Amino acid sequence: MSKSIKVYLACTGVGIINRGIETFARECFNGLHGTEGLQIELFKGAGEEKLDEHKLWNLHRNGKIAPFLGQLIKRNGYVVEQLSSFLPFVYHIKKGQPDIIFYSDSNLGFQLYWWRKQIGVPYRLLFSNGGPCSPPFVRTDYVQQVAPFYREQALKAGEAPSKHFLVPYGINVPEGHSLLNHEERQNIKQQLGLPSDRPIIISVGWISATHKRMDYVVEEIAALPEPRPYLIMLGHMDANSPPIIDLATQKLGKEGFTARSVPYEQVAKYYQAADIFVLGSLKEGFGRVYLEAMIHGLPCIVNDHPVMRYVLAEKAIFADLSKPGAMSQALAELLERSPALESRIERREYVRQKFSWKSLSPDYLQMFRDCLAHTKD
Repeated sequence: MSKSIKVYLACTGVGIINRGIETFARECFNGLHGTEGLQIELFKGAGEEKLDEHKLWNLHRNGKIAPFLGQLIKRNGYVVEQLSSFLPFVYHIKKGQPDIIFYSDSNLGFQLYWWRKQIGVPYRLLFSNGGPCSPPFVRTDYVQQVAPFYREQALKAGEAPSKHFLVPYGINVPEGHSLLNHEERQNIKQQLGLPSDRPIIISVGWISATHKRMDYVVEEIAALPEPRPYLIMLGHMDANSPPIIDLATQKLGKEGFTARSVPYEQVAKYYQAADIFVLGSLKEGFGRVYLEAMIHGLPCIVNDHPVMRYVLAEKAIFADLSKPGAMSQALAELLERSPALESRIERREYVRQKFSWKSLSPDYLQMFRDCLAHTKD
């Protein structure tokens, strides 16, 4: 019997923040743990220690010390969080002797690359490029590209094809269709304090004008005729968020929206309450939130970009969201249609067949095997 591959999956933000890379790391561990031929352990920044889950000491990005130290070195608290976790992680590496370190936090990866010889463990570094970062990728051994667009970009820049694996993000898809009926959805709306007399549009991501372009989403909802749908903005909130909330208050009124940051395990209830998912970002590293929405059967209105086309195929409504009025027009057309249960089930099953861990675990295992089979330069 061949020896299992030991993989250390490191993500300091797990337990601290719920962005795409953190939710991926959490679900990747859950989805691959117990796979035959694989011994995977998760190293996170906070939370309870469990079987094969380890908490790394760190100065977390949302505390007072990390942002202060970040200013001193002209970086941010997120970088300090990664750097502060390096030595605690080295202790585990020397003790456990992993074959592969699988990570998305680039600054932690840089330290593991620079100090590998001194650490004394011949691990392979596999960078999951869900951010995404652009080439060159000189401070890692291998790269997981989660969409063809970014792998092609790397190869055009002269990167070796054998260094870049195309393996998309996986996601947990519950068994069965579990799509709620009207009465069940009304009960959830009541539990969450949401209106039950109008359609609900949800947008999940950093509540900011940058990248996720929540200001654009607000403006596009405001452009719809009254009575407008109710808007849920769900995601990380920071100093960039108050201007978005002020804009929504001005354009939609206090009774026309909500902006909340909730634990990841509670997000599903908001998808269950919603009728339509929208995202204002013009590009994504992958866009796990699209899959989350489709698991709950929601139609998605997204920007027309190669990554979104790869992830969503023909299951979404694509528009040029760089243009004012594009999202509101797509919404107006969608709101005129009667939602079909068959379409909701099709969206969910599409995600199950293409992106569930059951479907993708063989690809991940093969990627790990290939990391060990290839000869490093």
